[in-house]
Amino acid sequence: MLVMGEELAGQGKYLADESRRSGYADALVLPRSTAEVCAAVRVAIARDWPITVSGARTGIAAGAVPEGGMLLSLERMNRICGLRKLDGGRLAVRCQAGVSLKELQSSLRRCKFSDESSWEQSSRELLSQLRESPCFFPPDPTETGASLGGVVACNASGAHTFRYGPARPYVQGLSVVLADGELLELERGQARADADGHFFRQRADGRRERGRVPRLSPPSTKNAAGYCSGPGVDLIDLFIGSEGTLGVIVEVEVGLLPQPGCASANLIFLPSEGAALDLTESLRSRRDELKLEAIEYFDAGSLRFLRTLRRDLGATSGVPECLPAAAECAIYLDVGAEDDELPGIVESLCRAVAAAGGNPELCWSAHEEDERERLRCFRHALPEAVNQRIAMIRRDHPGVTKLGTDMAVPDAQLRAVVALYREKLAEAGLEYLIFGHVGDNHLHVNILPETPEQYERGKRLYLEFARRVVEMGGSPAAEHGIGKLKREFLELLAGAGGVAEMRQLKRFLDPGNRLGRGTLFA
Repeated sequence: MLVMGEELAGQGKYLADESRRSGYADALVLPRSTAEVCAAVRVAIARDWPITVSGARTGIAAGAVPEGGMLLSLERMNRICGLRKLDGGRLAVRCQAGVSLKELQSSLRRCKFSDESSWEQSSRELLSQLRESPCFFPPDPTETGASLGGVVACNASGAHTFRYGPARPYVQGLSVVLADGELLELERGQARADADGHFFRQRADGRRERGRVPRLSPPSTKNAAGYCSGPGVDLIDLFIGSEGTLGVIVEVEVGLLPQPGCASANLIFLPSEGAALDLTESLRSRRDELKLEAIEYFDAGSLRFLRTLRRDLGATSGVPECLPAAAECAIYLDVGAEDDELPGIVESLCRAVAAAGGNPELCWSAHEEDERERLRCFRHALPEAVNQRIAMIRRDHPGVTKLGTDMAVPDAQLRAVVALYREKLAEAGLEYLIFGHVGDNHLHVNILPETPEQYERGKRLYLEFARRVVEMGGSPAAEHGIGKLKREFLELLAGAGGVAEMRQLKRFLDPGNRLGRGTLFA
């Protein structure tokens, strides 16, 4: 489906994403198949249009916001195509890129798929194995409406990255339409760059061309900035995290893990930030023993914000009335274990809480699914409320947006980066909250500017944080990518030489700079 001219005027939702930035396009294409994507790319070549790939538009770095040309939305490519058994017996599921993470996870929980009647016999036979041994796809970005193609294109992560890692290691196969309209099929382990980073591409006309991956050393922390690099890189990894700039991901095959027998969600209230960091460091070293999937943090400002939310909105806020008045901060834990392991884990957690200065009797612990869902809603009430607050401010000051950092540091730098945030924010006199993935040293500083002047002050501070985090050996873009909003951060991390090597890879695969123009690079 091709939408142009006056018809495009009524499709404004496709021109923006969760960054609140809006763009423009000459045409909107809504394909349903890989063949239609290939045809759309050839149309863009003929008209000399750039191509912006769009999924569910849940990203917050404006990567899906077009700057002219063709907007290629994959939302109608939403079939779950089948199951496959990998070497070693694990199952993998193949999906079109527009399948939502929510739909995939729900189908896996129910062991029932809307498209299963059209699957090949080999896939249908594997359904019985899935029903006997339930599996799940571990990456868990906060926005479950994200498309699977977007999850892979941004190497998405989330709270459970603490235990399971980001999307990259689960991707077993990709179908990618390149900038010249050719289809590339990739399977993990089948093609690698050599020790010098060189690899070859066999074109449809028989030509064999040599490219090179960037020769960079990424930080040892969570990182979603730029292209995968280093000698011996599996070529499938070049497209994971490339943010739609190297190819159009049209199908994805992801490996699954066995579903833990039971789950527990826990909220621990603590008397000070120091106590919360003590508990984090204590638990982090026991991740495997305690089957910890996530360690999340809420600072004092966050709890005050939630109490105000409860006062103003009551039960509809998602914040329980019994939020302890004396609690200074909180740690949220997810545990995934077997039934017979959980009692011992809970006892160990109680001892760790007491050792950090907390009171285990004031903790909230949820084991049944509906109770865990209530705690999950509480956990997500804060970022949703922050977004609503910024939306109100934007009524008077449309240029103001939320300034939420996305930076991770090595374990040894956690206390140093928290001290840096506190010192500089106090000097700047800005309102802010700190919450997020403390288990991965990946805290989100959310600056809440109320005027354009405060907004500019916050932007300068954000850039200073990025510089300091890189000096600490961390990443300024740990999970949300670079997109169009954080391009200067890529050079902070990789240096001018590193960015030049990434550009060289892009020129090899996309010599016309057609795909994702303005994303990653100016």
